[in-house]
Amino acid sequence: MAHATKISCIALAALAASAAVSLAAEEIRPSFIDKGEFVVCTDATFPPMEFFEAAGDQKPVGYDIDVAEALAAHWGVEPRIVVSEFTGLLPGLEAQRCNAVISGILVTEERTKTYDAASYLGTALVAFTSAKSDLAIADPADLAGKVVAVQSGTHYVEELEKVSAKLKADGKAEISIQTYPKQTDVIQQVLVGRAAAAVSQDTELAYRELQQPGQLKIVYTFPGQDRFGVYLRRNGDDKQAVEAALAALAENGTLKTITEKWQLSPEAIAVAK
Repeated sequence: MAHATKISCIALAALAASAAVSLAAEEIRPSFIDKGEFVVCTDATFPPMEFFEAAGDQKPVGYDIDVAEALAAHWGVEPRIVVSEFTGLLPGLEAQRCNAVISGILVTEERTKTYDAASYLGTALVAFTSAKSDLAIADPADLAGKVVAVQSGTHYVEELEKVSAKLKADGKAEISIQTYPKQTDVIQQVLVGRAAAAVSQDTELAYRELQQPGQLKIVYTFPGQDRFGVYLRRNGDDKQAVEAALAALAENGTLKTITEKWQLSPEAIAVAK
């Protein structure tokens, strides 16, 4: 009887494994990997999401690079990273220079009017200054009359413009919004004192503190939580395929491993179920 029970258990395990393989085989696969590669556009100036570890490096590293490579591995294709400035990412996607944009880019209502987006990580918008600054911000309105540095093409510009417009309507000094092509340029403006403050994501500031402790400080966290997303051209079931792949990577622990590797909280993982 024991022998028969053992055989029965093995048979059930084999059946379960067979069912799992069948389910995996039936998983929706995105149309854009039919040529055997997953091409991703990114702006490698936003650590820890994507950046060049050293001057002269040809390949960027970071959270998003690991996610792109994990997705490629999940689909059994080769990853290829295309680096461009942030303002060129979505136009590059539209021009089919890449299959997806994975670049610390927030899911917004405006962007999703044109593109699909599959979220994967939660994040908060923060205002920060040089650690030497005595600027205190209890409300975004406290930025009135201040020079604030921001990366061009980002959602941050729109957020600051909204605050500035309200200040003007209230008869107060507007924010002097200074845009720069790279996030590294934004950081530099704050460090040298040309900007009183700047805005970015909490993920970047956490990494900067690890790399350059004591140089920057968060002075205000905007309410609500944003999400980083994988941006795609609208095409059939491609969004559902990417969401399914991200959910699988969350389920098997891959996203948790990547998140912990870059000193972020696994609680921030935010994929569609």
